Amino acid sequence: MPSFPVPKGRRSKRVMSKRRASVVINLDRDQKRLPCLVVDSSKEGFRLRGSFHLRRGQAVEIVLDEDPFSSVRCSVVWVGRAGSKQEGEVGLETI
Repeated sequence: MPSFPVPKGRRSKRVMSKRRASVVINLDRDQKRLPCLVVDSSKEGFRLRGSFHLRRGQAVEIVLDEDPFSSVRCSVVWVGRAGSKQEGEVGLETI
């Protein structure tokens, strides 16, 4: 997997992955599990692409299809704006 140099302000390298996964969202008493694609990852978090509506600060879990019995708790750091290059993407930081 290719990795990229660490730009100023970034703590670690991003690794391109394009791995299938699911975002697990807790809603009151229910859980929603939505498919997504992990575009890249680092020690600190993930960048996802998918069709879901998340809010900054929201807690979610990521479950990789290759390891369905393990999950990573994350917090939404940013959400791509409509019409931007990042539309449909979400940035997550591991908790």
